[in-house]
Order: sequence, then structure tokens, then C-alpha cells
Amino acid sequence: MTWTSDRVRDELITLFRAHAQGSVDISPSSHLVADLGIDSLGMMELIADIEDKFHLSVPDDALAGLETIDNVVSSVEGKLKADGRLEG
Repeated sequence: MTWTSDRVRDELITLFRAHAQGSVDISPSSHLVADLGIDSLGMMELIADIEDKFHLSVPDDALAGLETIDNVVSSVEGKLKADGRLEG
């Protein structure tokens, strides 16, 4: 399957919405911990969901240095691009 940048971002925001604590506004600039309240267990679950959705292998610590949804989008896009599965 080939992905577009817009579709990657939209799918990731949907995944983050499922893992966010409470009903918070979610945008590409949302911080994973401060804004969404995602803890370490939530991060592990999120990584599993990202792997399933995008058919990627993501190391457990891959999101450790990523603070915002935009950072995660860029990381996933980089992996998809390297696999030849990102348009543009």
C-alpha cells in the first residue's frame, strides 16, 4: 500500500485520539505527554497500533525522543519513504 503525507497524518491523529486521556483537542502540534497525557504504557500500545496500521517494525524506544504528533508523523513518513511506500 502506498501512503500520502495527508493520509499518514490523519491516520496517526486518529490513533492518538484513541490513546489520549480525556477529550482533548488534538492537532499536529499536540505534545504526546503534556497535551494528550499518554504515559509509558500508552506509548507501548500506540507503537503496536502504528506497527499494525502502517505495517512497520518500530523499536520500543523509537518514540522516546519525539514530543509532538508532527514529530511522529515525520518519523513514520521517513520509514514509509525508505520502504518506497510514501507518495511524493
